Amino acid sequence: METSKIPVPEDVLEKIKAYCLEAGQPVENWVATTWRFLEKNDIDIYNETCEPTLAGSSDVEEERAQLIQLCELMSEFLRKQKQRQAHLPDPEALQKAEADIAKLKEHIKEYKQQLDEYHKKHVAFVYEIMKWQNKYNDRDKQYHCTLFDLNEKMRLLEKAKAELKRCKGLFATANEEVLKELGI
Repeated sequence: METSKIPVPEDVLEKIKAYCLEAGQPVENWVATTWRFLEKNDIDIYNETCEPTLAGSSDVEEERAQLIQLCELMSEFLRKQKQRQAHLPDPEALQKAEADIAKLKEHIKEYKQQLDEYHKKHVAFVYEIMKWQNKYNDRDKQYHCTLFDLNEKMRLLEKAKAELKRCKGLFATANEEVLKELGI
């Protein structure tokens, strides 16, 4: 690359050096890079009557309008978010509430287990009660039948006693001990 010296005021040279240092580029490339930029963007730095414009300005204006609209939407969204956050409880209160909810869920789980155990015991007790009821119902039926039989036998025995009293003189051979037992 062929080099040459271009006279530049000292303050401008310092600004160029600072710019190149910040951009991480050597000062030697600054003139060539600047010239390519001016050519690419069709900028005439000596024409003081007009300002440089970008090609396709209607596209740029449309995009700019869309960006402004997007910025307004974002601003509105952020404003509403701030309003919502103002109504929310502080994070510490939320954490405490979540911890309390977790404890309550654990207690509910324990109580459910206890209820399940009580239900199992209840079912076992009901089964045991039914077993005892069936057993005693069977006994009651047996006792009722036995009582009915005893009452029937007592009735027959009373009838027999009455008949024996009436016929006492007719049965000389009747066993005296049996008659005494019967109260005749």
